[in-house]
Amino acid sequence: MTTLISVTVQSDWVEVISDVLRGTVASESFWVSCYRKGSASVHGSVQVKKSLVESHSVELTGKDGIVVEKITNYSFYVSCEKLAIMKTIIKGTKATFKTHNSAIKSMDISPGGGLFVTGDNEGLLKVGDTSDGSVRRELKGHVADITTCRFFPSGQVVLSGASDFQLRIWSALDGSNPVTLKGHNKGVTDSAIIDRGRNVLSSARDGTVRLWECGSASIIRTIGNYTCAVNKISLGLFPSESIIERKPDNEIDSREEEAFTTKSYRNVPLHSCAYSPKHNLVAVGSAEGVIEVFDIRNINRDLFAIQRNDSTIYDLVFIEETGDLLIGQGRWFCIPNSDRFDEQYFPSVTRIYRF
Repeated sequence: MTTLISVTVQSDWVEVISDVLRGTVASESFWVSCYRKGSASVHGSVQVKKSLVESHSVELTGKDGIVVEKITNYSFYVSCEKLAIMKTIIKGTKATFKTHNSAIKSMDISPGGGLFVTGDNEGLLKVGDTSDGSVRRELKGHVADITTCRFFPSGQVVLSGASDFQLRIWSALDGSNPVTLKGHNKGVTDSAIIDRGRNVLSSARDGTVRLWECGSASIIRTIGNYTCAVNKISLGLFPSESIIERKPDNEIDSREEEAFTTKSYRNVPLHSCAYSPKHNLVAVGSAEGVIEVFDIRNINRDLFAIQRNDSTIYDLVFIEETGDLLIGQGRWFCIPNSDRFDEQYFPSVTRIYRF
């Protein structure tokens, strides 16, 4: 199993650089720590000074075992020779919006990119504008933490699920809630929207995945009846029509057909999964921080396994164009393939969304 490196940076480092650029202080520093499982960690710092050569620019200097190479004012590479860490990219956020008074547990971006929806641990959802963070609608109805929220393909309708056992369908335009889906007897953990949205899937801690017909708010089928929670579902087309017979557009076959099954060899709970039809890959992430990648054409053993530390893998997303795998584990990594690992740092990542 390959062990990944980890680089963490002082949470307000962007503000430190901004202070120097504005001239609030002549120089300032922020800390950087590097980790590799099984090795002693390295804790250094980066000194920030205003550039004497370029206007509105800073100079960055690494100290105490940390080497930095500036890319822009708000992005740079970190290297650490002691841990064999080479040019790990660090990027600052482009914008930060404060929309909730409690922790955000789920979010999504509309297909057109103009809207976001966020759900917090008090059951409140908010729909806002991605350009400035302004909130357009508050969606009230859930009475427990929001575990999943997604835009329908139209970008005008939102699906949400929560620990109150329910899923709700909302209008992002006026905030109305015309449909509530009831049937799970434990908290909802995830959801998926099929095609244009006539049907949706949900998973829950009751060990089931349910297929719903949205118009009638009815359960078409309950898939699986496991003795443990279903923490995550990933929806995608099979690459070969020979595996399962293809149905006409918009027609859902309610039969349950298990094309293949496998399990992690680590014997620990799985908290995330992702499927890439183009590359025939399935990835799963465990409670102990291990990511395993399988080829669905030979599912009997994993292609490779990787680990950064023992923290839970909260989310996985494949980028179909490249086969890259994004991993949410309190930090964000980009894994193009089994022999090249690039890391990008963002604080507190529990779910990943593609713009």
